[in-house]
Amino acid sequence: MRVDPALTKRRAGVILSFMVRSSLVVPLVLGLALGPGGCRAPSPRPAPITAGVKIPELAPPPRDRPPPPQFLATVSLEIHILELPADNIDQLGAVWRLLSASPIRLSSYNAFSENSFRLLHGKIEIWDKLQALLAEAQARRVTTVSLTVADNDKTDLPISEIPVPRPIAFIGNDLSQHTANVGSGFLALRLVAEPIPWARGVRKIIGYPTYTLPVTGAIPQLQAQSLRREFYFESAAFACQMGRGDLLVLGPQRYTAERATLGGLFFNKPEETLFFNPNKPKPPERKAAVRVYILVCTQVSGA
Repeated sequence: MRVDPALTKRRAGVILSFMVRSSLVVPLVLGLALGPGGCRAPSPRPAPITAGVKIPELAPPPRDRPPPPQFLATVSLEIHILELPADNIDQLGAVWRLLSASPIRLSSYNAFSENSFRLLHGKIEIWDKLQALLAEAQARRVTTVSLTVADNDKTDLPISEIPVPRPIAFIGNDLSQHTANVGSGFLALRLVAEPIPWARGVRKIIGYPTYTLPVTGAIPQLQAQSLRREFYFESAAFACQMGRGDLLVLGPQRYTAERATLGGLFFNKPEETLFFNPNKPKPPERKAAVRVYILVCTQVSGA
């Protein structure tokens, strides 16, 4: 039997067309069958954390733009320095009776006193009465210094210049006599402010006499060398919690008429001072003088 080639070619085309249509229909049927009730489509991949973020938001700030301000917690102190005639030192008794020792902590009360230091605490409400008592003792204001101490930082109040190397005699915590051999520099009252976690608006103020050198540059090696040469008079250190309106009066326990000891350098003036008493008909007189320091807390800012 002879097969017509044209017919065979038509049949092959029909079969091929049917297979193509079947291959398109089967996936469509399977897709309908497995749609909502069939296999779940895979979860979409999570978007990256940078999705929606613009490039400038990821870039660092320009170098010419200053950094954001940093607000430090600080204590502001106003320190009044007064001088009164050395022969009127007994009149400070009325000042001491006006104040309290209870909030003050010392390394050693006996050593503090033996170094001729006395420190008492008060409130700003007694300011007018305190000023009146000091005026009766012929105290005159020398200057007022404003200091700001940042938390866990220190600030020095210069007390006495030491132009040449010399020894400084003092009493240690064990009440024995000691000598600090120091070079040229100055004696300062170093003040440190420490935060108190459970008390807002209050700081622990720590003060201690320190022999130090003026830092005249920002070279770290020179600064480190200066720090190594410092000397701390621990036996005359004190601490007191202070808030706005608290004050401390620091003065001599007695007049020693010398400048060879720590107390003498701290409170005794090297030269006489001209005093005038308006309540007595006497001309001004030059007298040996002692200094008294009043530390007033005017502000506690920050945390």
